[in-house]
Amino acid sequence: MNTEIRRKDREMKTSREMELLLEKMPVGRLGITTKNGPYVVPMNFLFFEGHIYLHSALSGRKMESLRADSRVCFLVDEVGSQVLSQRGCGISQIYRSVLCFGRAEFVEDPIEKKAILERMVQKYVPPTFPFPHVKEQNVETTAVVRIVIESMKGKAHEPSPSHTVLPNLSFNS
Repeated sequence: MNTEIRRKDREMKTSREMELLLEKMPVGRLGITTKNGPYVVPMNFLFFEGHIYLHSALSGRKMESLRADSRVCFLVDEVGSQVLSQRGCGISQIYRSVLCFGRAEFVEDPIEKKAILERMVQKYVPPTFPFPHVKEQNVETTAVVRIVIESMKGKAHEPSPSHTVLPNLSFNS
């Protein structure tokens, strides 16, 4: 599979730039292969020490599929404004995205699982809110999946002075 970015002018140049987006975004999309074909699911996640961590119920389509085939892809994206463009259909999208390919591993050690779950909670709970510690019983009933990243590509279409930013449309009707 060719994972090269066609638009080299939009390629993120450094790993750190990609890692910062992975650290910042609250939701990513996990792509897996099921016995019935591709499956993509949005997930809260933690990017920590070069890996992506997910939590899940112990069973279900996602978990069964990961046990059968550990190959995954994971996408985060930050959507910006639409802008007028001289190319294509005359409109373009401002964005930044990172796409990772790798393999899923199950974290089995209860101490490691709890530490990852607590880091994940810290990511989503405001610093001024009392920290809710993860209970041992919840560690036992929660799966933690580590994605070992084998390749990572980032792409960004940044705003420029030549862009005319269009008013935001609300797609919620």
